[in-house]
Amino acid sequence: MIMRRCLSFCLFFMLVAAGAHAQGGGAAGDVPFDKEHIPDASKLKAALSAIKKADALAMKGGVDFNAAMEAYRQAYEINPDNAELNHKMGLCQLNGPRPHTALDHLRRAARLDPDRPRIHFLLGCALQLNAQWDEAIAEFQRHADIVRRYPDPDRTYNMVEKRLAECRNGKSLMGNPTQAKVTNLGPAVNSAAADYGPLLDGHGNLYFTSRRPGSGGAKLNRVNNTWFEDVFHSRWGATGWSVPVPVAGELNGPHNDATVSLSANGRRMIVYRDEKNGGDLYTSDRNGDTWSAPVALPAVVNSSAQESSAWITDDGQWIYFVSSRPDGIGGSDIYRSAWDPAQKTWGPAENLGPEINTMYDEEGVFAPGDGTTLYFASQGHTSMGGYDLFRSTWAEGRWSTPENLGWPINSPGDDQFLVLDADGRTGYFSSVRPGGQGEDDLYRVDLAQAVQVQESAMLASAGGGVPLEEEEERRLRLVGFIKALEMMAPLEATVALMSLDEPRFNTTLKADPATGGFTAEVPAGKEYALHVTANGYLLHSEHVAEAAGEKHLDMELKPAATGNTEVMHNIFFANSSYLLDSASNVELETLARFLQSRPELRIEIGGHTDSDVGSLPNEALSQARAQAVVNWLVRHGIAPDRLEAKGYGATRPVVPNDTPEHKARNRRTEIRVL
Repeated sequence: MIMRRCLSFCLFFMLVAAGAHAQGGGAAGDVPFDKEHIPDASKLKAALSAIKKADALAMKGGVDFNAAMEAYRQAYEINPDNAELNHKMGLCQLNGPRPHTALDHLRRAARLDPDRPRIHFLLGCALQLNAQWDEAIAEFQRHADIVRRYPDPDRTYNMVEKRLAECRNGKSLMGNPTQAKVTNLGPAVNSAAADYGPLLDGHGNLYFTSRRPGSGGAKLNRVNNTWFEDVFHSRWGATGWSVPVPVAGELNGPHNDATVSLSANGRRMIVYRDEKNGGDLYTSDRNGDTWSAPVALPAVVNSSAQESSAWITDDGQWIYFVSSRPDGIGGSDIYRSAWDPAQKTWGPAENLGPEINTMYDEEGVFAPGDGTTLYFASQGHTSMGGYDLFRSTWAEGRWSTPENLGWPINSPGDDQFLVLDADGRTGYFSSVRPGGQGEDDLYRVDLAQAVQVQESAMLASAGGGVPLEEEEERRLRLVGFIKALEMMAPLEATVALMSLDEPRFNTTLKADPATGGFTAEVPAGKEYALHVTANGYLLHSEHVAEAAGEKHLDMELKPAATGNTEVMHNIFFANSSYLLDSASNVELETLARFLQSRPELRIEIGGHTDSDVGSLPNEALSQARAQAVVNWLVRHGIAPDRLEAKGYGATRPVVPNDTPEHKARNRRTEIRVL
């Protein structure tokens, strides 16, 4: 399928990005391709011709990767000290089947011309893929200094903060490895193409997806220049795994067919096909050694968006699935539906909520037993790069904070599609990492101890977040009332309350639609962000930091109409600085989700200061702060043309600048509907 096997770490950039400098404009040590530096006219002509050919092949990628690299190497043999050529070769390798091999060429390009645009970001990616965490962090920080001053028009290059977080996660996880043993299944199963999505039936049969040459009816997918996916079968025997072959029967069609999940008895497979709606889920039944023509799952699961993964619990009561439908939290989210015995179909789908889903993609859901332990891949949470594998359990009415399965199960590349044997001691998954046959490979993992799956079969709604109920003697009671500014009447609204100290502790509740009232009790002495959302209204923000007792909040929501403003009370900057404090992430992530849910809105980010004069003029400081917020939102998926930054300095105080408390109120970030 086109999107399911997402090369999230590889960077599909236009090759013109690698040629941002003119041929003769490099730094000292950078040798141009010109007559002065290559006096042999025939060699110069051959090199330039090879580069032109390689550029065209690299743009196509896929099965033309090897030919592109061979053409680049012909030019490299003539002039290995050209920064642009090394940049292009490294970029081609990042997009190829072994992205970790890009390091040498990108490192050479950065040494030859350290001022090349984007080179430090790309070098950081290559270092990250090779688990060279400290060097990667240094390169990403160098790139961050550049984009902080000159934001890049390509969102990918502005996501440096996420890369830095991934490297810090990787350094921590690699420093505390698990006792798991990870083994490549080897060339008997894996090919030089992508092999992923392993499924085992408990009787020695392995099913998986492959893009190896000749699959997909021996046709190339014009979108990504690779072979279409097919489902393959291999069997374990006395001499190891048998040579994989496409499964017999009608399961494989002329386009993409991919493994998704397998029933406990091994007789029904859920597969992915991209015949319509961007990709849907189907079932196929095994009769002997042959598989039936796939039948689409019902519309509650398959939507007009892409559905790419699913797992039915052993008791048949729940189906967990991955969908990119527009009501989600990120790109692809995990949903679930309960079996309706009366209707003999799956009931309404519910999103598992922000404890499981992130603003990035989730994929490859695996729900063994009764589904109270969930395994999945995510680009968010504490990933060390690309997709990492996570585990979460359902207990006491909520999902636990997803646990990264750690090093060496996870790597800096994509790690996805984990399934476990019935004994809970052995698993299989797919990964892109050094030492493989190429692209995704299938791996076996032997765990240090068997995974314990909880037995509870009672599952309630998963969307409520984590209750703020730590063991605290001192409590703060919040009593709120929400009304609309237009009518001064109560309205139906959602209230989200999150600790700024420990963001995983959060709760979401509904205001009473008749009165607009709500109450919540939280540990006192902490700082909280409180957000109110309602259809047709602007996001409303409050900052709560009170001692024990009771606090009353009367809040007026404003329609999301041109000219209306709201103060974002939980966006913080260091004193006299435009650097965002990390505590701002809670507010910024909420604002990003709000804007993603209302794609029609354009907003101004307004920066305001008090009247004090610091190291920067107030107007310049406020403009830089507003721009910092815009840059953060762009890096996290909001289109730049939906945002404007405006610094007002001290020209629009809301109260006189006569006390420290009043000055604090005047130092603020506002959103205004354009």
